[in-house]
Amino acid sequence: MTAAQETHQESSTSAAPGITGLSHLGITVSDIAAAQNFWTQVMGFGTLIEGDEFCMLFEPTARLAIGFTNNQGQAAGPFDERRVGLDHLALAVADVATLTAWEQRLTELDVPHAPITQSDAGHHLNLRAPENFPVELFVLTPQGAAELGLPTDTPPVAAPHQPT
Repeated sequence: MTAAQETHQESSTSAAPGITGLSHLGITVSDIAAAQNFWTQVMGFGTLIEGDEFCMLFEPTARLAIGFTNNQGQAAGPFDERRVGLDHLALAVADVATLTAWEQRLTELDVPHAPITQSDAGHHLNLRAPENFPVELFVLTPQGAAELGLPTDTPPVAAPHQPT
């Protein structure tokens, strides 16, 4: 049994009520307009709420909402993953072909990004949103799924929404 499986087994013995998935993210930025432009024009999110100090965006396929706030104009400086808090945002992608399509899109839009890399867990494509915010597009491999104690045919961690 892997360490991840042991941790999962230990945590699943507690009587937690359960979590069904990720609801939304709240991210502090100093430039609401730049964040909104990047996430709608590059990443394909739609705008739900738009304002000077807050905007809420939504990606319907992933059923993911991201709210951006400047905390009433008090946010300052670029993101720094070396500080306590969020290190990066990883978004699940269906397969390597889709990841390659993302790489082509980022290149076409002149969005700086690293080349696709592979690890034991999967394939990674790293980029930076405005204010140096790190974003990873990720494809889970069968080996990565096995390390997490999941069936090797497991879809990406955030499986696509299936309309009812």
